[in-house]
Amino acid sequence: MPVEIIGEVHPALLSGLSEVHFRGTKVAVLNALGDTLVAAETLTLPSILEQPGILPATAGLGDSITLNLGQAEGVPTPVAAWDFTLNGVSIKSQLDAGMMTMELAEPGEYVLSVEWTNSQGTVRAQSASLVVAAPVIIPTIDYPTVTLAYLNAASTYAGTAQDVTSISAAGQSHLVFSKTGSGTAIQRTEAGFVFAGGYYLQSQTVSGLPTTDGIFAVVDVTITSYGTAATQLLDGTGTTIKLRNNAGTLQAVGPVSGLGALSLGTVPYGTRLIIGGQLDDVLDVLSGHDLSGAVVTAAHTGLADPTPTRFISGRYLNGTLHRLAIVGRAEGGSWPVTMQEVIADFRRGV
Repeated sequence: MPVEIIGEVHPALLSGLSEVHFRGTKVAVLNALGDTLVAAETLTLPSILEQPGILPATAGLGDSITLNLGQAEGVPTPVAAWDFTLNGVSIKSQLDAGMMTMELAEPGEYVLSVEWTNSQGTVRAQSASLVVAAPVIIPTIDYPTVTLAYLNAASTYAGTAQDVTSISAAGQSHLVFSKTGSGTAIQRTEAGFVFAGGYYLQSQTVSGLPTTDGIFAVVDVTITSYGTAATQLLDGTGTTIKLRNNAGTLQAVGPVSGLGALSLGTVPYGTRLIIGGQLDDVLDVLSGHDLSGAVVTAAHTGLADPTPTRFISGRYLNGTLHRLAIVGRAEGGSWPVTMQEVIADFRRGV
């Protein structure tokens, strides 16, 4: 509503006047000719200048976050109305007192919703969301109980750290891996057992192992360079699973000739890697756990009961064997631990 001045007003009266308010609203002032002496305020809807956010955007369970409502402009100045929810339930009251912060104590989807209102209307901002994953619970594995053989840097060994002559594996089969071959000695370091294409490890002859329904092996190794032949990360005699580096390709190899090998990825020389291979006599399947973490499988028709008679590790290897686990499944039984569980446990320790 403009204010019209009917009578004569000396110009000095309006000198320096920038705003006139009538009942709380800024109005225009006109002279008798209709000329604007003081402009009125132009009313506008709220306009979003900055969208709301939950910071940092990568926060996880146990981290502290800060809420940012964003910004909006309009005439009159808009006011924010907002809520903060977890899985659709408001947790606004759980923010730190007098602050826009809190610690993420539960998994789920956190959403910050904001709308801006003035006399001209309401505009809703784009909601900010943060999905917090539940922690992955990896079961603790008692390797001496569930494996046929388990080696790591803490395994008991004979000889010296510069010349390891044998390693006593944990596990139900009480395997002893003795140095075999010739050339450069096997060394023991804090990281594991180091091979340089010379001596390798070979177990004693075994029989009657609980493997007739299946066997798998998982190896944690750093390969520094290719040796003089296909690296035997795990090999052996009898019907068993084999893990190899064949000219730069990691492989899981089964005993049935003519069925080929499963590729587990290209060797990242100088980088620690974890792979696994499994024979399932119940399903007649050869499977492997590749470098990407995926499980790959292939039919292995004609597979006989896995019956290993000796295990070999480290032959033609240039690098460090960090850990090795061999697990069997007895006839009619179940796996005491799965290959995926061992892979996850090995990766947790890297």
